[in-house]
Amino acid sequence: MAKNQKRYHRRLDVGSICSLLLLAGVVAVVACGFVGIKNAHVARGDLRVTLEKNIALMEKEVGSIDLRISELCDRRELAIRLRKHESNLVPIIRSEELPGLPASLPQALALASGEE
Repeated sequence: MAKNQKRYHRRLDVGSICSLLLLAGVVAVVACGFVGIKNAHVARGDLRVTLEKNIALMEKEVGSIDLRISELCDRRELAIRLRKHESNLVPIIRSEELPGLPASLPQALALASGEE
């Protein structure tokens, strides 16, 4: 019987039990906050990957459309089609000179660029 009497000899008082419960509550709140933040980061990562895939798909689609347009219409064909349909649009005229720029470089700029 002496063993049974020593069994309950070291009881916890109310303050110790309350502090252990409070500590367990704080640990639970911190753990839940960590899980919530981690889930938010994972959700953002998934959204980012999805958006990057959509952007890559759109860029591929734009590239294929550009390729199709360049294959179907070169400038001469476009000019012919515009004339044929009597469109107000005019074809792009390629010019070698830009208006507003001098034909020759001033002496100071020529020396600075290394040309003589």
